[in-house]
Amino acid sequence: MLQIGYDLYSLDENDIFIFLKYVKNKKIKILHLKHTNHQYIFYVPTYQRYYLHQCDCYINYIKTTGIIKYILYLSKQYLNIIGVLCFFIASIGSSYFIYDIQIIGTIPSVNQQMIKDLKKEQVNYLYPLKSYENLNEILLRLKTIYKDKVEYINVYQVGSVFHVEYTKRKQEQLEKDDYRNLYAKKDGMIKSFDIDSGLMKVKQNDYVKKGDLLVENTIISTQNETQIIPVKGEVYAYTFNQYEASVANHNQDQGEVFYQLLLNIRSQLPTNAIIDKENVLQMTKTRSKIILKVHYTLIENIAVKGDTDERSH
Repeated sequence: MLQIGYDLYSLDENDIFIFLKYVKNKKIKILHLKHTNHQYIFYVPTYQRYYLHQCDCYINYIKTTGIIKYILYLSKQYLNIIGVLCFFIASIGSSYFIYDIQIIGTIPSVNQQMIKDLKKEQVNYLYPLKSYENLNEILLRLKTIYKDKVEYINVYQVGSVFHVEYTKRKQEQLEKDDYRNLYAKKDGMIKSFDIDSGLMKVKQNDYVKKGDLLVENTIISTQNETQIIPVKGEVYAYTFNQYEASVANHNQDQGEVFYQLLLNIRSQLPTNAIIDKENVLQMTKTRSKIILKVHYTLIENIAVKGDTDERSH
């Protein structure tokens, strides 16, 4: 049994034999028995105090030592015991509950709306902290909700503080009528297009490389005349990407490490991209770090404006 306290007693030397016989019958533990000044001094575990008080010998209680002494001292001071209890409750609670929410961004209207959206995700003061799997789900939903307003967004927890961090999307200032051609900003396979104006130069399922012409500003009229027209629209393609993330190897739980790395990788994906396929390639572990590699097939708008006078790239 764990010993958390001892009582110190003294006994007249004339009673020692009667006392030892009683102790043997009751199986009482006697520690540090010393003879001094016609008395015996000894320690008994606090939890056996009751049996000691049943003895016919006169036994003089002196003091209590160990944790029990500290608890008894606090129990005499009401405010102290309340303070200690509050400390322990707060210490335990900070490991399981959200005590603060920090939104790091520069758009006040977005910050206010995010607080409301986070409440829908059960992210609020004194709510339980989220698992890495929950953080992944919240991140994906926030990226969808704010895809037109933010360029980058990430969610994470540090201690009992829930963080949302984002950067404002840069708004392109285009002319009312923009005559620049549209080119592919990355390799991909054409999935669909939404063209308001311009001559489409590719078709569905075509594979294009970065820099290929997608929508042109030149058409030939029925009179065989060349005309320059505005170009406006979006071209969506399947793009193929590989991402990786790593953390220091501290022998953590492998499940939690996986979700932590997956969350890190997903935060790197383009905000407007839609995940079509997500394939984990490998998760490797070295002496110093753990690395996760994931292959993504994304659906994203690959069209980007070129110079007005360009005809090819």
